[in-house]
This record gives sequence, structure tokens and C-alpha cells, in this order.
Amino acid sequence: MTPIERSVFVFAVTGLYALFCVYCFWQCRRRSSGESTFIASSVNERDSGVSLLVAYASQSGFALSLAQQSASALAASGRVRMLPLDRVNDAVLATTDHAFFIASTYGEGEPPDNGVRFARTYLHHQSVQLSHLKFAVLALGDSAYQHFCAFGHKLHSGLSALGAVPICAPLELDSHSAHNPAEVMQRWNQQLSEFGADAIPVVETDSLGEFQAWQLDHRRIVNPGSLGEPLVHLTFTPSPESGLSILQAPVPLWRAGDIAEIIPRNSVERCAAFAARFQLDANIVVGVENQAGKLIDELRSRDLRAADLRGPGSEDPQAIANWVDNLPRLSKREYSIASTPERGSLDLLVRMQSTDGVPGVASHWLGAGLNTADTIMLRLRSNPLFHAPASNIPMILIGNGSGFAGLRAHLQARELAGSRSNWLLFGERGPDTDRIFRDEISAWQSRGFLKRVDLTFSRCSRQSAYVQDAIPANSEAIKAWVATGAAIYVCGSRHGMAAGVDQQLRRVLGSREVDALNDAGLYRRDVY
Repeated sequence: MTPIERSVFVFAVTGLYALFCVYCFWQCRRRSSGESTFIASSVNERDSGVSLLVAYASQSGFALSLAQQSASALAASGRVRMLPLDRVNDAVLATTDHAFFIASTYGEGEPPDNGVRFARTYLHHQSVQLSHLKFAVLALGDSAYQHFCAFGHKLHSGLSALGAVPICAPLELDSHSAHNPAEVMQRWNQQLSEFGADAIPVVETDSLGEFQAWQLDHRRIVNPGSLGEPLVHLTFTPSPESGLSILQAPVPLWRAGDIAEIIPRNSVERCAAFAARFQLDANIVVGVENQAGKLIDELRSRDLRAADLRGPGSEDPQAIANWVDNLPRLSKREYSIASTPERGSLDLLVRMQSTDGVPGVASHWLGAGLNTADTIMLRLRSNPLFHAPASNIPMILIGNGSGFAGLRAHLQARELAGSRSNWLLFGERGPDTDRIFRDEISAWQSRGFLKRVDLTFSRCSRQSAYVQDAIPANSEAIKAWVATGAAIYVCGSRHGMAAGVDQQLRRVLGSREVDALNDAGLYRRDVY
């Protein structure tokens, strides 16, 4: 082979290899987008002539679940598509005659992540006229919080301002136990049935599955001596009477990214003090909801902050029972699961919080009130919006504090899948007291499952920084990882950390690229 022929051969091989790399990158992007499409796109989506739309704004998967059921019920018409709210644009709205919006409220009355762009585009500007569109809104929320169903109401009023015609007033589905979701879902079903929907089962907040007994096996504070609140690592296994088995289940009980819902309990001491406040015998037997029990036991499941300061006004057991029955029940709490089933335990990472010196009911009960072998009522909930990308896709994991829970589960799952392209950016308070899960992180590094680790500490005398500060400091590396198809997963506090991370990512990558990652399912957040 002559020198010229060798040069041509080398050039050809190099060119073919470059084309192969481009093809692999495109396939990686397509597979990532495909998972998002499975979650987000149609039951029967067509390019034109579509008249029925089911759109959802969901942060932790419940609105998505209702949207999937609603779209399936409407699928008999053959003219329905299901999309996340941010994928609803002028073109979609132009081919939609009737739309059903299922929208959660997050934070201080804000839209979930996959509703932010729609809100920015359509709810704050008179951008289009939608007089051809008829719509209904199912608003999800928790009445225990101040801004109950606020985004659903903003969506309803914003669409109305653009000329769209509401089929009905916004329907409010309350996850708080004081309200009955069955009636709301019956009304929602009626709206669907007018457009040829098959009957769908009434969906209640408890229809996701039963709460079952799990027992505490181990608990430890992972940041002893920290200037911040204690961060507690807890491990649970199913109580024997539950009939569950983590390792012997025919299918995994949960996936990395899923959520544990827990019904909290007041401490015995708090209930005794509450009864004494109203000069009541804590051991008096009262009949509530057709069951007799001691007053102190009934109070354990009630929100004691909402008590009538006048008390029951009588020592009569029936009067006390009626008074207790009017106290709201404690609403469930949601926690990111910090382990994979293959580890044999369900792990949580809980920050013990206080407000104005008053200990948080759930966090202090879990963090200090439970004893080993005590049981809690827990329900597993799938959260597809934070499930992992394909194992061949690089992963950048960003978080702070108790947000390490969701990141830890993903890192465990990535190791099981043999996925080595992982980068952890994590922030905590002090380098001496808050270097949580140090041994696990070091082990992942030594075994080759963490290519990069960047830790920041906000209370470090040498170099104080938050995790969002690590993004501009590593901007070129982040761009390079994203260019190879990397996914970015964020877990932790919504305000401060997550907002700062999003802002810095948009500065480094550009808002268009961040939105494209979100649309492709490569930018996911589990924030609270």
C-alpha cells in the first residue's frame, strides 16, 4: 500500500468511526426521548385531526397516573392524545376541540416542572385566542397547605381569559383526609363520559394501594455534631403480618426514583400534653368512627394544631368523641426512597425539622420517636417522572441534604446495571460533620461507578460554596457530558438548591438546551 493509499485508508476509517459515534449519540438521544414519549405522549396520537386532549402537570406522578387512566377511557373515540402540559403548544391547541387538564399544585401555588413553560407562555400573555376550545380542569392539591389547588385555578382562569370555554368549574381533588375524593372523581368521570369515554373506576387518593405495616430495623444520625438539623438514615422491612417480602417478591416492590408515603403519628407525650391542656383524662374511652379506644390513642392520628381552643365543653365521652372526630387527620407525608429493593431494606433519609421552635410531627416521630421494631403504615408509589434513563446513558446527579436519598437509590441501581458513567455533585453544610455516606461514595469511586465527585460545603471556612456554585465551576465538563447524551437528575430542596441549579444550568447550557433536555426526559427533578 502506497503512502497516499494508506492516508486515504486512514481518513476513510476515521470518517466511518466519526459517523458511527454520531449515530450512537443520535440513538442515545432517541432512546432517552422514547422513554419520555412513553410517559408523555399519546394513547392514539395523530399529526392532524385530533380533537380530544388529556394534558397533565405532575411533579411526583399522581396527576400522570390520573391522566393515563383518563386518556385510556377516552381512547375508544380514537381521537385522543395525552401530553405533559409543556408539550401543549399552538399547533396542539389548534387541532384540539376538547381538552381535559389534570394539574397538581406545587410549592407556593406554583406549577410542577412540566407545566412551567406552558404557564409562562399562555397564562401570563394574551398570546392566542382559544374560542374554539372547550375544557375542564381537575386540580390536585392538599388542603393542609395554604395554596390549595392554586395552579389548577390559575390554569382554569388563564384559559378562560384566552377565550376557551370551561365545561365546568375546576374540580378540586384533595389528598387531605378531611375531603372525599370519590365524589370529585365521579364528577370527572361524568365529564369524560360525555365525550364517549368508557367508564373508568373511581380513583381515590387511597386507590394506589393499601398502606401496610413496615417495621423499623435501624436508625442512625448521619451528621452528628452538625450545625444544622439532624439528618437521620432509617431502614425498614415489611412487618411479618403484612405478608410482603422485599427479596422474594415476584416483581420488585419499587424502583429507584419511587416514593414512600407514610401516615405520621403524634408522640404519646404530645397527646398527653394536649389532653391535659383541656383538662381531659387521656385514658378515657371514646367511640370514634364506630370504634372504641382511649382518647390518647385517637389523638395520635389527629392534627393537634387545628384544635378548637374551647375544647369539647364537656367531660361526656360522646361530646369528647364528637370533638375528636372534628379534628383533621394528619395528612400523609412523602419521602424519596433511598435504596433499591436488591439491598433488602427500604431506606429513608429524613431531616428533623422544626418551625418556630415547634418540632415537625412526621420528621421528629421518624427521627426520634420510633423505637426499633416499631411499625409504621407505609405505601409505595411509583414516580415514573424520576425513574432512571437507559443504563447506557451517562448520568449527572445533583442534590443537597436529604436529597441524597433519591440520588443514592439511583447510584445503587446504576451499579447493579453496570453503568459507570456517573457524576455526583452534592452540597451540605460542613466538611467535618456533614460528609454524609462518605464510605459509600468512596466505595463507588474505587469500584469505578462514580467517575467524578464534586462536594461543596456552605459552612466551610476554607472555601464556602453551595452545590449550584459547582455548575459554573465545571461548566466545560458539564457541556461535554451533555454533548454525549448525559441525563441530569436533581434531588433536594426546591427553593434555594433546585432553583439555583436550574438557573446555573440555563446560564451554562442555555435555556433552549435545558428545555430540550427536559422534553427528551433527560432533565428530571425530585424536589420539595
